[in-house]
Amino acid sequence: MAERARYVVVRDGAWQQHYFRWGGRRLAVDVAEGPEQFGRFVAGLEPVEPGNWMYDVDCEAAAVVDHDRRLLLLFTWHLETYAERLTLFAVLARTWPGWEVRWAYDGLEDVLAHVGEEPESVRSELGARPGGPLHAALPDEPDFTIAVTVTYRDGRQAHAVTGENVADVLAHGPGVVRQLLPATRVSRLSHIPYGGVHIDVPARRVAAWTRGNFLGGAAAAARLPGWPGWDWTCWYDAHERQREASAGALAFAAPDPAAGVRAWTERLDELRPADRTESEARTALRSVLDALDPTSMECAHDRT
Repeated sequence: MAERARYVVVRDGAWQQHYFRWGGRRLAVDVAEGPEQFGRFVAGLEPVEPGNWMYDVDCEAAAVVDHDRRLLLLFTWHLETYAERLTLFAVLARTWPGWEVRWAYDGLEDVLAHVGEEPESVRSELGARPGGPLHAALPDEPDFTIAVTVTYRDGRQAHAVTGENVADVLAHGPGVVRQLLPATRVSRLSHIPYGGVHIDVPARRVAAWTRGNFLGGAAAAARLPGWPGWDWTCWYDAHERQREASAGALAFAAPDPAAGVRAWTERLDELRPADRTESEARTALRSVLDALDPTSMECAHDRT
């Protein structure tokens, strides 16, 4: 199966789109090599006509390199833990000095919006599909775990359900609270899940965060379907906000930044050519990883 990625380069007010059928899994590593090396890599990829996009569900990773604004906008589905995400932003802070680095929380829609295209043109039905049954999350699959916390008039509950995206929970609308079964109840998770949803029933407020992206454009209040009359807040990747809102009902184990560095080193090993040689840029990236201090790593991108 392909791991499709899209790349957009903006320069002097114009932009060019590129495509790589197998770029999804490796995009984070490629972009982490810095603007010069990444620019040469993208320039060698297949160019794409401006209007020739794909649906959001088919695009596993994307990056916009805006030289006019010195802005890097990106997302990828291929960061399996929150610790790997921490490592990505710690590396980008060093390899893209002087650039603003932002995560595309609306995925491919954010890419189109940045270049003035219509975001809705790539929106698939997946983000607006009816919610399926909510099953208990498996403890060893953080990439498919969604934390759901609920504030009732008489107390709070926390649940962990299986899902590929927070849209799997939000698609149910407010009635989702009636589908949360005793088997999904938790009080602590041994990992940072893929995302979370907090529902305040008396106040009619719903909020969500993700370490991936929101299918269906859920990061914009006007585009959150199924919750008429409810106040919506996007917490971006701030899982701490859910923990605070749960008022003790749910705790997350702290991410292990050192594990993220190890995972990145393993990823570099997987991408090393069969003859074990490595480019200067890739060797330099290893040096950046070796120099990281995991105890001081923080996510250095936009949060509200």
